[in-house]
Amino acid sequence: MSRRLDDIPVYELIETAVNASNYNLVQIAFKRLGEPIGIPLTGLRRLELILDHEAWIVVDHDMNDIPILAWTDFQIVNRHALHESVLCHLKTYHMHASIILDRVTEFMEKELAIRISEQKKTCEIENIIPLKKQ
Repeated sequence: MSRRLDDIPVYELIETAVNASNYNLVQIAFKRLGEPIGIPLTGLRRLELILDHEAWIVVDHDMNDIPILAWTDFQIVNRHALHESVLCHLKTYHMHASIILDRVTEFMEKELAIRISEQKKTCEIENIIPLKKQ
């Protein structure tokens, strides 16, 4: 999906940073849930956030999966500690993309926390060994 971003004109390119807690949460989700991870953005038309190592992309399913916004080019090479934000580019492909930016990160935080918690519970249940009386 991230390769497709190069074929679409960018409305605005912003150099920004993803806060450490969000970046770390996504990395934990990749380790536990695999990738890519799709998160439907309930209440925001038919938008979906697709997470992979190269980019975090919000696409509009009603418009043939055209991107609305994307975080790309994560600068992790010079990151020396887990509490440091990660520099990246925020590419917007729609003039109103910034309106949904905060809601997208809220959806991502909540949904990944739920999925990781459910996956952890499943693993704990599967790994329980019953004790037998002798």
